[in-house]
Amino acid sequence: MITNASITIYNKVYDREEGSNKYYRTILKGVNWQDVTKVLPSDSGVISADVAEVYVPFLVDTRKRYRSPVNFASAQDKSDFFTFAPEDIVVKGEIMDEITRQKDVEHLKDKYGSVRVIAVVETNDNGSPALQHWKVTAE
Repeated sequence: MITNASITIYNKVYDREEGSNKYYRTILKGVNWQDVTKVLPSDSGVISADVAEVYVPFLVDTRKRYRSPVNFASAQDKSDFFTFAPEDIVVKGEIMDEITRQKDVEHLKDKYGSVRVIAVVETNDNGSPALQHWKVTAE
């Protein structure tokens, strides 16, 4: 896979004790980020939307290990893991900012151009390890 970017994932998990969302940040190096325009038919004609399609190899460069969204949510210590789930935030580049409250999400959008929310995740696990990847579509 040809790679052209690093990304930062903010995994969103609801904390029942605090009554708010917590975000766990992970930097992934060596992904392929493509900005595309999707055109969808609707009752009133067609609708276009700008989305990011991010191809993440299973062998991505990171210090953390992948867990499925269910296993990630149930892990006691999430600091050693990452996942891809709808409503997680993905930002193009290596971002050091932490998200501790909802206002921080808006700050990220103002500060960095490519801030998206994950909508769909496809696991492509056929073929050799060099071909296996996740396709993350984010709006």
